[in-house]
Amino acid sequence: MSNNNNTQLNKDINLLVTVDKKYVEPLCVMLSSYGESNRGVKTNLFIAHSSLGEEELTRIREHADKYGIAVHSIFITENWFENTPVLARLPQESFYRIMAFHYLPEELDRCLYLDPDIIIRRPLTEFYSQRLDDNYIAAASHTHRLINLANNIRLGTQDNTLYFNSGVLLMNLAAIRRDFTLKKVLDTLEATIQRLWLGDQDLTNILFCGKIKLIDEKIYNLDERVFARTKKEFTLDDVAEKTAIIHYNGRHKPWLKGYKGVLDRFYPEVKNKGPAPVGKWKAQLKAIHGIVRPNNRQKILILGVLAVITACILCWVFLGREVVKVIGDPVLLRNWLDQFGPYDELVFIIIRSVQTMIKIIPAEPLEIGSGYAWGAGLGMLYCLIGNFIGTLIILALTRRFGRAFVECFLPANNLQLISLFKNSDKTYALLFFFYLIPGSPKDGLTYLVGMMNVKVVPFLVLTFIARIPSVLSSTLCGSTLAEKQYLISALIFLATLVLALIGGFIYKKYTDKKLKK
Repeated sequence: MSNNNNTQLNKDINLLVTVDKKYVEPLCVMLSSYGESNRGVKTNLFIAHSSLGEEELTRIREHADKYGIAVHSIFITENWFENTPVLARLPQESFYRIMAFHYLPEELDRCLYLDPDIIIRRPLTEFYSQRLDDNYIAAASHTHRLINLANNIRLGTQDNTLYFNSGVLLMNLAAIRRDFTLKKVLDTLEATIQRLWLGDQDLTNILFCGKIKLIDEKIYNLDERVFARTKKEFTLDDVAEKTAIIHYNGRHKPWLKGYKGVLDRFYPEVKNKGPAPVGKWKAQLKAIHGIVRPNNRQKILILGVLAVITACILCWVFLGREVVKVIGDPVLLRNWLDQFGPYDELVFIIIRSVQTMIKIIPAEPLEIGSGYAWGAGLGMLYCLIGNFIGTLIILALTRRFGRAFVECFLPANNLQLISLFKNSDKTYALLFFFYLIPGSPKDGLTYLVGMMNVKVVPFLVLTFIARIPSVLSSTLCGSTLAEKQYLISALIFLATLVLALIGGFIYKKYTDKKLKK
């Protein structure tokens, strides 16, 4: 386009719709309502589709030509969403609005996306020309605070953002093109697919979270739920006088029988209405189940969590508060172990091995308890043997099942720590340093080591030695406590705590610095 045409294009109102064949007639009604309310306004209509034929496009143009609306057909050939389970309940055309920055003319700075199940009752020039500043879109929120909180948790969006409806979107294409690429959108789709219960609307909220200009929902995106919530202060007379955009979202439509609500009185009369929607809820729930269906890694995680919860419930039911007392009290731990007679050391080593494998279980109470029960030296030895066995099991499992197994126990972002060792020619020295300093997540690191090119025997030997100082300090605390040297025990505990804080700080600063490089 020439510069003059580019300038003119951005002076016009540019509408965007994404439709399949089922929504051609509602789109024609929407166009007629827009044309009647915005006479004399130069308007371009961009239709993004992948199934409309010449017959459907001709039908749309007939309605658009009455009001001087220029129609631009954009046939989408890319199968961006072909393999997503979301398409089991939604047409792929609904996702095309998200890709508008990619296929609309590059010289177009903004556009107004509208769902076809909408009617326009007032001029949109002022609404369309409003300042967007650095916001990606202007949109209306339809949700209560509680529902909004649930959506933030479900989608992982910011706590202070409002979930918006994607049926009316004034899009700042210049800002979106600046910060988004096609790959970024598709990567986000892949990463969040199980959260997209509402399809493209959920994905739009995830992508544009934090840069949304809110518009008045009663004026520019009024639906039955919003009206029901606000009808005491915003009556049907107010709708007739003030509302510019009425949105007939949801399963009940004014061109079908069985409409539920009161806003259908503003929709043009439909003589031959289609049948009322039936039996959609089961299909919708089945489709959503297909979206959120857990993968193998998540199944392992869910089963593991359920097993731990079940074990905890059973322990509480049959042993009750005594379990809590035993874990937190070295004296009770010693007495509890005594019931196993000559096998008490073996029982403790097994418990210590399990603690090593499940990183959320704290190690210090067991270390102090072992020092109380057997003294500093033997207590330390039994702790280290338990560590040794637990470490060996972790290495075997991580090397057998790989990354999927590790992600069941560690957050995915922790895996980037592996890069510290890949880029280092002193891997064993670095591992020895991490296991030596108190406060570092030693058991968590073991899961990562299973994914690295590290020899098992040297690693087991160096970690056995590196763990000695931190374990010994805890068993010393327990042994002095058993001998009723309370002051010395308290000082050792305090010194251990201080060293752990310092060590944790050093570990954090070191890893952050290296990862930035």
